[in-house]
Amino acid sequence: MGLPSHVEYLIIGAGVHGLSTAYHLAKYLRAQGRQPDILVIEKTGIAAGASGVACGNVRCNYFQEPMTRLMMHCMDIWEADPDLLAYNSVGYLTASFAPMRPGLEAIHQRHQSLGYPSTLVVGPQAVNRYLKGIFWDWQAEGIEAVLHEHRGGYAWSRQAIHGLAIKAENRDARIVIGPTVTGFQFNTAGEVTTVETDLGNIQVGHVIVGVGPWIDQLWQMLELPGEVPDPHHPGQLTRLWRYLALQEGEIDVNPYLHISNDGRRPPVLHVDSDVPLYSEAGRLIWDKPWGIYVKRDKHTVQGGAVPKEVGDDCRLEPYGSRSPYYCVGDDFYDLWVASLAHCLKRYEGARRFASRRPSGGVGAFSVDNFPVFDFMRPNVYVIADSNHGFKMIGVGEQVARLLTGQRADLLEPFRFQRFAEAKALPKSNAPFPWM
Repeated sequence: MGLPSHVEYLIIGAGVHGLSTAYHLAKYLRAQGRQPDILVIEKTGIAAGASGVACGNVRCNYFQEPMTRLMMHCMDIWEADPDLLAYNSVGYLTASFAPMRPGLEAIHQRHQSLGYPSTLVVGPQAVNRYLKGIFWDWQAEGIEAVLHEHRGGYAWSRQAIHGLAIKAENRDARIVIGPTVTGFQFNTAGEVTTVETDLGNIQVGHVIVGVGPWIDQLWQMLELPGEVPDPHHPGQLTRLWRYLALQEGEIDVNPYLHISNDGRRPPVLHVDSDVPLYSEAGRLIWDKPWGIYVKRDKHTVQGGAVPKEVGDDCRLEPYGSRSPYYCVGDDFYDLWVASLAHCLKRYEGARRFASRRPSGGVGAFSVDNFPVFDFMRPNVYVIADSNHGFKMIGVGEQVARLLTGQRADLLEPFRFQRFAEAKALPKSNAPFPWM
């Protein structure tokens, strides 16, 4: 399929946000009696970016109420078509040390008020009994609280995004692989009239940008402000976007090693602690607070740890590049496998099984670590997820509502104007920047 000279709705990016928007927009246009005129352009391939390498976790463990409400909506969409979206509804379990207990208690209280099913367990002895009831070999010390979400889980990431592509094309949205956006043309009202690509120009009515970690580069092409009021230092400006290396990987063990006492897939396990970690040879690996997560993948056991600042050895490829942008090394596997062995005896001696396949990546985080969802020009809607992306399949549904004249209240707290209005989302005590 070649590029059309004009399209009413041009979506940039064939990841979770672009394809979810395409599917829901086509659905709502048809409901209004309108023929969808929607084109998704993707420079590399469906699920070729962050959506395709995501660990795929889906959870509602957020300190911020707007995130909780939005994620409850996203779970409704995951659960509505679990087969095509490759969704595994196994739950999500967070086990944390004492500083995290007040936050988990507050989250659980909100879950109860919103009708979201979760169980809170507090106190070392009660926590230990609860976790041993799921994992026979649980052995971690210093865990003060557990929040067990009975919804949530994970999806097979690439399969899920291809499922979205099928849903979008079934509604007559078109997907073209190959064009790289090189620029935009504007009219005097500030609207984008033409999107320039290396395969030709496209006149547009509306543009939706969902390019994941490449948002800073598209942001500059759109001539948007690169600095905002610093939410942590009033009166100062700071860069809006920064990059962190995502620490995710796999160990090549039989996935059935990661199984619960009842013989089923266990919930995604997320552990925060400050217990020092040692290698199998007794070397001290980590002596600061740490956080990790783990799940059973199709052929391996997969998970991750806290992101780290991007250094000279780990850079994001240019937007036009078709190179992958993986970045994870031995230091990650030392930490991650040691923490798994600290928690579950079954992983003792598993460091030698660390995968050599590329994993991890680079994420673009906003200054308050939360998404920007907003019209950044009169006819340009930007979905910049601040690395919360994959789980937020429902953002595209909300954007489609806005584009068809409906309300989308769940996106209101994530407008760009929050920085100027000093309404950045509150920060929790978690060692993860996205909580």
